[in-house]
Amino acid sequence: MKIVFISRFQEKVERGAENYVKELAPRLENLGNEVEILTSAWKLIGRRFDVIYPLNGYWQTLGCRFYAWLTGAKLVVGGHAGIGRDDRWNLYMFPDLYIAFSLKGFDWAKKVNPLVKIVKIPHGVNLEKFNPNVKPVDLDLEKPGFVTAANLVPYKRVEESVRAVAKLKKGSLLILGDGPLEKEIDELGNKLLGPNKFLRLKVPHSEMAKYLNACDVFTLVSEESEAFGLVYLEALGCNLPVVATDDSLRRELVGDAGLFIKNPENGNEYSCLLQETAQKNWKNSPRKQAEKFDWEKIAVRYLEEFKGL
Repeated sequence: MKIVFISRFQEKVERGAENYVKELAPRLENLGNEVEILTSAWKLIGRRFDVIYPLNGYWQTLGCRFYAWLTGAKLVVGGHAGIGRDDRWNLYMFPDLYIAFSLKGFDWAKKVNPLVKIVKIPHGVNLEKFNPNVKPVDLDLEKPGFVTAANLVPYKRVEESVRAVAKLKKGSLLILGDGPLEKEIDELGNKLLGPNKFLRLKVPHSEMAKYLNACDVFTLVSEESEAFGLVYLEALGCNLPVVATDDSLRRELVGDAGLFIKNPENGNEYSCLLQETAQKNWKNSPRKQAEKFDWEKIAVRYLEEFKGL
């Protein structure tokens, strides 16, 4: 089977969608398929594929829809943007297959366009790359160490993690990421936490496990609009317990390997949950939860669905 992913920013940025393609494509190839990654739908001209999977929405999806009609290829799209306008557009393109990454996303997509074939397949995690045996970096931060990893944009609510850790008598916060709010986050972290208790770094995705393993608890309290959240699985793969937003998506991902908060703006409740998570002996429950999302298993499910088209 000839499969092509259209990923405009592949190798240019390291976001969830690009890492998703980076993990899935070679595994589909290892399962006996011809797989390519193109950065533009225009590069499809004059070529034929069995399955085409655009990741960037709107005009890209529209162009791929016409290509599929003309060549007989099957159009697959996934819910990378999350519940909202972008994925609604993708569903209105009548793909041959729409992949929802969570039960919440599946139910929403069914209501938007019940005429489209919709399946639920979660993202996967590379358990060889993200595991507790990766040697951690040496960070001069107070213990227990809390870590979050995110693009610093409003809906990630990273500032609430800063405020919650600042309410603890002991502990530090490591932020992995950058973005539009980095100046505001740095100012807040330095003001409320200060030296040895606050650090923000931008690290390559390939180095993430070293920093996760240097900490004790992972936390991210994004708004419910978040499409998935690969970083939760990566933290779980490193056997870190998680404190996350209390919604159906995060409960599906984290399971019994963490605690949940309904309102992260309640700093007292949030800080109490962080402390409780740090003090509890979670044994291997985070790692066991991550194993449910092993990319090796997930890739097989993708191939089964593609063949079914």
